[in-house]
Amino acid sequence: MFTQIEAESAISQARAETDKRAVRQPARIVSQFSRSFTLYEEAKKHLPAGASSNIRIYAHDPFPILFESGKGSRVWDVDDNEYVDLLSSYGAVVLGHSHPAILEAINRQLQNGTMLGTTTELEVEVAKKIQSAVPCAEMVSFANTGTEATMEAVRIARAFSGRDKILKFEGHYHGHHDYVLFSVESPSVVAGLEQAPSKLPYYPGIPDEVSRTVVVAPWNDPASLERVLKRNANDLAAIITEPVMGSAGIIPPKEDYLKSVRELADKYDILLIFDEVLTGFRIAPGGAQEFYGVKPDIACYAKALGGGTPIAAVAGRRDVMGMIGPGKIGYGGTYNGNSMCLAAANATLDELMRDDGAAFRHMHLIGTEIMEGLRDLMARYDQNGIVQGIAPMFQLYFTEAKRFSTIATPSRATSTSTESFGI
Repeated sequence: MFTQIEAESAISQARAETDKRAVRQPARIVSQFSRSFTLYEEAKKHLPAGASSNIRIYAHDPFPILFESGKGSRVWDVDDNEYVDLLSSYGAVVLGHSHPAILEAINRQLQNGTMLGTTTELEVEVAKKIQSAVPCAEMVSFANTGTEATMEAVRIARAFSGRDKILKFEGHYHGHHDYVLFSVESPSVVAGLEQAPSKLPYYPGIPDEVSRTVVVAPWNDPASLERVLKRNANDLAAIITEPVMGSAGIIPPKEDYLKSVRELADKYDILLIFDEVLTGFRIAPGGAQEFYGVKPDIACYAKALGGGTPIAAVAGRRDVMGMIGPGKIGYGGTYNGNSMCLAAANATLDELMRDDGAAFRHMHLIGTEIMEGLRDLMARYDQNGIVQGIAPMFQLYFTEAKRFSTIATPSRATSTSTESFGI
């Protein structure tokens, strides 16, 4: 855990960086993005830090650009500058902005109500489509965000197993609830050893008692994982993992690593949860579990599922998911399975699965071309760096390392080969 001194030091460093940014506002940049600058200054008077999500302002130097509209692969900011949108709403608009099929589905549903407060035929229809695509989806339940989906999955696993602890991996992000906000990042001064990473709360405000229900293990290291499982197996309800690490850039699993995690979960009688919020309906019709041939007990979906609308899903084994219900495992939410977002999800799934999943082949083709093009450019201009990932999800790193396979910090890098650490 952070000590008070370390926490105060980190806050001081963050404030210093903020102060530096505040004085770096070149006239040319402010002129080209004057309305973004003005609106952001106004937003800070009414929204904490000027946004409703920290990531929208984090590391935007000297100020964030504010978008106004999007169409297909393009977006326009409030100063009418045009961009090719590599942000893609953090992976949510998998079909691009304002896709005609999604707009038509939403407009059609609007005529019948945005939400009706009961189970609907559309809810059953979308659940069936998820079941047909996702290997583990014997039953499906809807939510609104990836955070809600992983929160529900953790509670389901705890209730089903009768155990309290969960294991997560260093560097993995599973949404914005307390039980998973540990060791998302690992500052070198407090990161601990690579084989035994420190358990670090991501934000202030997380009770110390919560940390006692979370175990952290290094990613992509089956031997280390088994050591952690041996020590904690009797208390662990579940292992939760991103099948492809996405919060530290893109770091795919080593060959057969996910199979090893599945085998270890079975060996120690622990449920396996795949957080497929990033990989789901992106790298394959059935997500990472189809792509890698590993079936979890529970999986979580959001982002691409809704094509840009707020919808999420928890899918899993019938004996596990079937325990949800009155008098059993609690699950609820006013907006869960609302008709407007279901209509968008229905249209998104239809477009993705059309022509035997041609959209996924297209994403892999285009992604591979971009990755190879970036590698060629770096070689041409003699830049140190690597491009790694899976074609629909990849990352460019400026580094002398040859490959990244886990998150790492400068303090660990001195004793770790570049073949086995990441950022």
